[in-house]
Amino acid sequence: RSTKFHRILWPLVTSPAIMSSASFGAYTRAIVRQIPDSIRDHSEGVASRLEDPRLPVYGPIDLEKGRKEHALYTQTLRDLGLDVTVVPADESTPDCPFVEDVCVVVGNRALMTRPDGETRRKEIDTMEKVLKDLGLEVHRVDDDLATLEGGDVVFTGKEFFVGDSICSNREGHEALAKAFPEYPVHAIGLEDPKFHLKGVICMVAPGVMAVGESKWGQSAWKEVQEKSKFTYEPLWLPDQKFDDFTCDVIFFNGNLIHCMKEEGAESVKRFAKRFPDLNRVELTVGELKKVDAGLTCCSVLLE
Repeated sequence: RSTKFHRILWPLVTSPAIMSSASFGAYTRAIVRQIPDSIRDHSEGVASRLEDPRLPVYGPIDLEKGRKEHALYTQTLRDLGLDVTVVPADESTPDCPFVEDVCVVVGNRALMTRPDGETRRKEIDTMEKVLKDLGLEVHRVDDDLATLEGGDVVFTGKEFFVGDSICSNREGHEALAKAFPEYPVHAIGLEDPKFHLKGVICMVAPGVMAVGESKWGQSAWKEVQEKSKFTYEPLWLPDQKFDDFTCDVIFFNGNLIHCMKEEGAESVKRFAKRFPDLNRVELTVGELKKVDAGLTCCSVLLE
């Protein structure tokens, strides 16, 4: 059932309750970006793990293995019915495979974000052209004090939750609200070493959030409950200290992509128990976890 680079697809049984919830999670396209050689030594994730003694330091990325895993990630999106645009890598932007961080897309509108790192901002022009070529209305952050990364932005279909973090600040939140004025925007506090909100809380299905049991997850969930205009259910997932990737999931069109059993056996059990009718797919970003990647950050989904 498994190979060195593998996924597991569980049989699809469409749940009327899930599918009737919404347009939330209804997508037809995806954008991914290939892996440059420069990610091995120059990714922001390499530096952050060397600088923070609380975080484990991994060996360097195996580029060949990482590219095979990324190719499987891309093919999985295709196999699940999405039309996938693959953008070539750029050696001058080591973290360019993490396309989620440089834009927020809802419907036919996209906001190009403003990452804190200057190198990451160089990714914006390329992604902006891709989005425009696909016919989207594209906006830019116009405040030089703003920082905002897509990995900090959780869209529920009704409102936004955005991390108040080392990657996204108040001015960035205001830029998000300006670009999408029809949706409420709520700031959720996030302390180091967590740097993206989706690392502790993420939409796992319409009206349901995957939440880490860590102190960061519990704090985020408390704020969500206090600030939300709507009601959500939590799916609590085990605390895996500083490298918790299991609550970072992708939901679309009745499919749920989540971690492999080898990465989080208890989390996989909880996904299966909570969502017996979803088409669950176990998938990994593998080598890219060494530079803090999660499932969501490697693609942008479009309606």
